[in-house]
Amino acid sequence: MPNINVIKPKIIFLLLASFSAIFFGLVSLFITQLVGDQYLYLLSLPLAILIGLIFTFDRYFFFLLVIITRSSLDVVFNSIKLGNFGIGGVLNALVIFIAILTIFEKSNGNLPDVKGIMKAWIIFLTLSLISLIYSPALTQSIKVFLIYVSYASMFLLGLRLVKTQHDFDRWITAVALSSVIPVTYGLLCMIFGGRGYGMYLGEGFRMRSTFPHPNPFAPYLVLIITVCFYIYKSKITYIGKGLSRLIPIYILLLLGMLILTKTRSGWVTCYLFFFLYAFLHDRKYLLLIIVAPFLALLIPDVQDRILDLTKDNSLAASGYGHLNSYAWRLKIWSDSIGWMSSSHYLTGYGLYSFTHFSTSFGMANAFQMQDFEINAHNIYVQLFFELGILGFLSFLYLIFQVFKKLSSLYKLNKFLIFTVTIILLQFVFMGYADNLLDYLVFDWYLWFTLGLAISAVGLNAERKQFDNIQKIKS
Repeated sequence: MPNINVIKPKIIFLLLASFSAIFFGLVSLFITQLVGDQYLYLLSLPLAILIGLIFTFDRYFFFLLVIITRSSLDVVFNSIKLGNFGIGGVLNALVIFIAILTIFEKSNGNLPDVKGIMKAWIIFLTLSLISLIYSPALTQSIKVFLIYVSYASMFLLGLRLVKTQHDFDRWITAVALSSVIPVTYGLLCMIFGGRGYGMYLGEGFRMRSTFPHPNPFAPYLVLIITVCFYIYKSKITYIGKGLSRLIPIYILLLLGMLILTKTRSGWVTCYLFFFLYAFLHDRKYLLLIIVAPFLALLIPDVQDRILDLTKDNSLAASGYGHLNSYAWRLKIWSDSIGWMSSSHYLTGYGLYSFTHFSTSFGMANAFQMQDFEINAHNIYVQLFFELGILGFLSFLYLIFQVFKKLSSLYKLNKFLIFTVTIILLQFVFMGYADNLLDYLVFDWYLWFTLGLAISAVGLNAERKQFDNIQKIKS
């Protein structure tokens, strides 16, 4: 008689295999009917299965893959998106889930006190959650809320994943390596004339690489340039001495890409980093940094972008004139604030409401309303419109708490804290003229890097304190 204990696992395996075959067969049939002739969408199912398998096998290896590749995936995810659902949403959910799991894991015991920052995150996210009740676009506002939660999750993961100096070196290197595919793709598009693929055709040819637009690509490049410069100057050996010598060349390549995005706020914030570094840390570079803007003005595209701000500052006498990008922003901001009812000043209109109502106040010219939705191109105007004074102040409180924590850690690791402080300043500055809260890829790397830095400094501080205690005992 066959041993029942031997047969039982085989029966369970057969049942699971049969269930899986039926389930994925039905799902495949449903997706096939749904996508019609868009056969590319069929990739979404095997891709989702692959993501699930890697996540189940090792969630931290999965997260490492996310860090290295997420900057290159927007085009892929948008190509196989079904309505409001996409693989990007699945990825966001898994990152949030990983962050939640880390809360229940044993801490490394070396974390600095970040209660102020976490309290600020809770206040901001709570106000965002409450705004879903009165948001005019519930589905989209839920999506935005979950994106904000993913930003906090990335910060938390940055804090929790650093248990040794080796961990910090590995993760900060992974952030830098995330730029390899976008840079390579951008170069290939330039070499082989990738019209419309790696280049944005509006306002002349602007580099966007694997990003949907040059504007989100620019702050990402600024962040990567800053991180690469830190890796080079701090002599992180994780990537080896050979590759480390190539970092200055790579930074020059990144700077060239940044210029090609034609994003002025990115130019200014990148220059701010190098100027402050030269002024505060290494003044032998100061003369070169001062001369650099004048050399940049010799580039025709740079001249055109700067001169663009000096013309088309009004709609002209006919009322149908064309505004330059900054004048257009000023008008959108003033029109949106002017459109708001005073009864909404305190709590705003809810997440995603600026985009939803933009056709109600956005003017195509002096006489006609525009017929397409737009974003605020200013995170402060957006927050005031969507979350009111309370949400606006809660976000400023969050930024203040991060700056406060960084300043308290400055003496423990001056160069690292200087670097991430500048990264946060870059965010604050670029947020004045762009939709930085909507740039998920950039915000993920930003908050993850901030978490890594704070955790790494806390780790070193704890180690020094332990060594001092041991010296006293001996």
